Formats: sequence, structure tokens, C-alpha cells
Amino acid sequence: MKHNFTLEELINNLVVECSSHNLAYSINQQPVKVGPDCYMFYATNLTEQCRKHGQCKYEPYYALTGGDTITLLDKDHSTLL
Repeated sequence: MKHNFTLEELINNLVVECSSHNLAYSINQQPVKVGPDCYMFYATNLTEQCRKHGQCKYEPYYALTGGDTITLLDKDHSTLL
């Protein structure tokens, strides 16, 4: 069964999903719908270089919302594991 996420649900789920993938996502930035069940958002990968040296990159990521779960993709459209 397909779940239609409200924008608030999507943002809340992105916070949780990003955290589990070591990404920092700000709830002040709303995701942008770029296609059916596909949203683009920006997040920072909290790598060692970012945490220790402040060399952080704010990059685009994608959220696929078809179904009951959200799948995150990086800028190269590879699924985050």
C-alpha cells in the first residue's frame, strides 16, 4: 500500500533517515518535489574531515517516497546504504 507523506511527515522522516546515514539535514530547508514520489533536499555528510576540520560540503540528495518507506539517494543517484 502506498503512503502519501505530508510535507511535515516527509521532513520529520528525512531528519531520522539522514541521521541514520550520518547526514545533517536542517528542518528549515523544505525538500523540493522534482518528480513523482521524488524530492530533492540538501544535507551535509558528517565525514571525519567535516567534523574535525570543518571541511563540510552542502550537497543535494534525493528522497524517493513511493511506498511505506523513504529511500535516500546521493547526488549520483546511488542508494545510500
